[in-house]
Amino acid sequence: MIRLKYSIIWALCLSLFIFPLAAETENPEPVKSEIISPEELNELPPLQDTVIPPENQNENEPQEETENPDFQEDEKTESEDKEESEDSEEDLDLFPLVSEYRDYPEVVAWRNYYLSSEKRIKLLYDILEYAMEYRLFVRKTVQDRELPGELEYLPVVESGYKTSAKSRSGALGMWQFMENSVKPFLTLNEYVDERLDPWKSTEGGLSKLQDNYKIFNDWLLALGAYNCGVGAMNKAIRRADSRDYWYLAENGFISAQTKDYVPKLIAIADLAVNAEEYEIILPDHNEEFEMLVTERDGLFDYVTVQKPYSISAIAREMRMDEKQLKKLNPALTKGFTPPATKYSIRLPVGMKETCENVISNLQPIEFPFQYKVVAGDSLWSISRKFGTTVQAICDTNGIQENAILKIGKILYIPSK
Repeated sequence: MIRLKYSIIWALCLSLFIFPLAAETENPEPVKSEIISPEELNELPPLQDTVIPPENQNENEPQEETENPDFQEDEKTESEDKEESEDSEEDLDLFPLVSEYRDYPEVVAWRNYYLSSEKRIKLLYDILEYAMEYRLFVRKTVQDRELPGELEYLPVVESGYKTSAKSRSGALGMWQFMENSVKPFLTLNEYVDERLDPWKSTEGGLSKLQDNYKIFNDWLLALGAYNCGVGAMNKAIRRADSRDYWYLAENGFISAQTKDYVPKLIAIADLAVNAEEYEIILPDHNEEFEMLVTERDGLFDYVTVQKPYSISAIAREMRMDEKQLKKLNPALTKGFTPPATKYSIRLPVGMKETCENVISNLQPIEFPFQYKVVAGDSLWSISRKFGTTVQAICDTNGIQENAILKIGKILYIPSK
């Protein structure tokens, strides 16, 4: 009887405990969510400044070291994440303009312009794939000079990486130099046009950009000035009383072409560098950059001459493909070296001695226009006699305009 009483009491206590618990489980109270306003969101501290404490950790309680295989795997993952993070930070360092401006509306618009069309992405792919031969050298030169990595993609905007590209305004070559902007970066005369030389013009183009940066101390302005000219950019800055490229662009102080020039470059660089993020395929040529040392470093042999030698004749005597030799020396617009100034013929590595032997037995071209200086001659009188300019005679013969002419000196006269 007593045992029965205790059983009833125990059952009643148990029911009082279980039923409320079950009721809470079946009908939980809804949790209220807090909606943060934009104003409150702006007041929150930056994520990188927010410290998230370990879960269920007592600050004052020392943590025991435990041997756990899972913990070792997590540690490996963290190490890999750290390496990826370092690689990502390194990429940002190499491409500072993409890092800083990729989310600007003007850049986003150009990025979407390409992403919205498979045809445009295909065009960009073809340009970058075609560019490999010279792109490796451009990338190496940019890195050696410690310049923004985005400059590797400037020839994409300028010329599609075509070495003989010519604009309607007369700009020529991979880096699109105008005749009046060549000096002091490149040589241009009747026999030599280094705008057509991808190696020389790369050095010249980057030097010009570095000069622009020294003037403006801002890469956006330096790039804009490469497009419109230093004078035009300075004028825009004075009129706007601002050195903010985006302000100049938005308020019409620079031309529409220059306004689009910089964001288009940044967008193309962003697409190329972050192709995986945008789920597109663009050639990066990273493997080739590591393997093709000759192309990357621009390694060649050179033979210097000071007489007019035919490139075709040199190739023929060397038993070398004529097209290949001309491709290595595209600045020689007439197919032969200058008649009176030094010129270094570019050759494949290992062919210098062969070329020297050939030239030692090769007859120079008999120049059609030669003039022997007589008493009373001046550069001006000679230029008038042959219908050319003093500057053209000086460039052809490698002399200065104020040079004193010796009687009997042979001058090579450029054609009219």
